Amino acid sequence: MNDQTTQLLLKKVKKHKKWTEGVFVNPVYWTVNGKPYYMAGFTKNNASVATAYLTPGEENREEALEAQRHLALFGDLSSNIFNIGMDYLKINAAYFTEPLSIPASGADASALKGRDAFAELWQIQQKLSSMVKDYKNYYDNDVLVRKEITQADVERTQETANLLTLYQFLNLQTLLEKNSEIQAFASFLKTTEGWERMGKESQKFVQGITGNAEKMRKSLEGLNVIPGNDFEEMKKLNYDKMVEDNKKIIEGQRQYIRYPR
Repeated sequence: MNDQTTQLLLKKVKKHKKWTEGVFVNPVYWTVNGKPYYMAGFTKNNASVATAYLTPGEENREEALEAQRHLALFGDLSSNIFNIGMDYLKINAAYFTEPLSIPASGADASALKGRDAFAELWQIQQKLSSMVKDYKNYYDNDVLVRKEITQADVERTQETANLLTLYQFLNLQTLLEKNSEIQAFASFLKTTEGWERMGKESQKFVQGITGNAEKMRKSLEGLNVIPGNDFEEMKKLNYDKMVEDNKKIIEGQRQYIRYPR
């Protein structure tokens, strides 16, 4: 979207805003009948309160609704990927590698199981981080360059969002099922010579990762993941469920479309 298009769309959307609201226009568009439609939003206290679907030419309600199905879904899911995924990218790799580099000789059975669980968490962290980095690179250097999104972009974003949920599920499941063992591993580390060579933040991380079990349990339940016999089955089951759930969510958002009517 060039500056001229941006200014035109902002001028249009400002005609429909209330005096206490801010406005924004997303930079990507969906083409309907050869016309590029952009999603605009009205905000209050940094929260979106309504939307509009605009094109540089004349808007049509049915065209706008068709564009909304794709733009709203892509926008919501990509935002969730960044909001959740970026928190995981902030976790320093040393928080995992430093504890795992300490020899486990002398550890009892519980601490050894905790070390294995901590190594599993490290594997999940690497997969999740790599996925989020790949998606961000794709979004910044592909989507934002060409601007137009297609069904392939929506599907890729849905697949990434589904995997993000599953990795969160596996992370929380491991932390809950192996909570006492991970605590035993942390206690063992404190008895080793390598403990003092670890960074202070790594020490805090390994001691605090087991966190509040009740809070983690509620977070796990909130993900509403369908269990499966293996990861591939879980991926398919939960992808299909997410697609159906999102259809209902996007349909429900139509009541907040302020323009066109």
